[in-house]
Amino acid sequence: METLTIVNGDIHTPTHYGQGSIVIQDDTISEITTDKPPTSGQVIDATGCLVIPGLIDGLVHGGGGCDSMTGEVEDIATIARAHAANGVTSLVIGISSGSMPQINGALAAIAHVVDSPVEDGARILGSYVEGKFGSVAKNGAQNAKYITPPNFEEFHAMWAASDGTLKVISVAPENDENFQFIQHLAAYRTDAYNNIVIAMGHTNATYPQAMAAIDAGVTRATHTYNGMSGMHHRELGAVEAVFAHPAIHAELIVDEHHVQPFWGKHLIQQKGISNVGLITDCTEHAGFPEEEWQKEAVYEPQLDAYRLNIASDSDTATPAATDNQKYIKNGAMWLDVGKPTERLAGAMITLMDGIRNVINWGFSIEETLTMATLTPAQNLGMADSVGSIAPGKTADVVIVDAHLNVQSVILRGKLLKS
Repeated sequence: METLTIVNGDIHTPTHYGQGSIVIQDDTISEITTDKPPTSGQVIDATGCLVIPGLIDGLVHGGGGCDSMTGEVEDIATIARAHAANGVTSLVIGISSGSMPQINGALAAIAHVVDSPVEDGARILGSYVEGKFGSVAKNGAQNAKYITPPNFEEFHAMWAASDGTLKVISVAPENDENFQFIQHLAAYRTDAYNNIVIAMGHTNATYPQAMAAIDAGVTRATHTYNGMSGMHHRELGAVEAVFAHPAIHAELIVDEHHVQPFWGKHLIQQKGISNVGLITDCTEHAGFPEEEWQKEAVYEPQLDAYRLNIASDSDTATPAATDNQKYIKNGAMWLDVGKPTERLAGAMITLMDGIRNVINWGFSIEETLTMATLTPAQNLGMADSVGSIAPGKTADVVIVDAHLNVQSVILRGKLLKS
């Protein structure tokens, strides 16, 4: 049995434990102690640093220069490595709307990495089909050509392609007649669907429709505010249902482009840290050096933006999140810059960057870490193994300095090499 001990760190579990040591045996946390740590095995001195749980990003679309829709196993492995290097030890990888061959190919590649984790990469908790069953009225960056109402034929094809690793399915409830799809998944999620999480996103639902959908089995809101009806002083929609209903977990993109800090703070204050999960919804450029992606980008001064590759409309093209031209400006991914259809298409940060943002909004490190670790783990049904530092849990631990710069990452009990 291999032993690794982290000593002299200021431990946040995510609640503040204080100065102490964490003893890890093989891939499991054995104990947290203030006693004199054992001298055998590997020892990491965390003096002057914070020791925190590995972060959980509940929705990413890429990282390290790779997109989630290519259908290539090595691209998914690269995404896992890029996020692990930035302190994110668990991921749910998003699938954009596309043709069924594209989607199923991407799901199969993700499933391969779920079943055979990358040694130096974040654990993939499963896939997240985000836009396929959304609303054309709220498609955002999702390709409207491939959006369909929730249906069992396509869902079961996706479920089979994912080999049962499809973790989150997002739907526009107004397109689910009598909530038959939602109710079926809710009724059989444990027995037949590996505890799949039903989300509400890219939706133009009315407030009553959204509230009824949550009662029918929806437990998660896909990137709250974005691609969602509401935010009008006379007409309530899905956003207000997320605020009002206690039974739904609210994802919150924390790059400060998708959601202004004012509204991000308001969501957290209203729902509490046990009901908000911080995400990035990031693209392939997360964790990818600026000087690298700029090599293949064309800067257009009149738009103050970098133009990237054009995604093809072919059923086998990769990446295929959209048929429209992609740009990078102001630290985020955009579509159709300079056109009337200009819109956000994804973030470029990693979750550690987002944590710094939320702390700057005025939340404590304990509150912020909870929303980036334990809260998402609970919604995803994974809190028995990840999401906090506790005896018996998987040893996913990150050591950071006072400015939250990553110093060391322990993945499943093994020190990640730089």
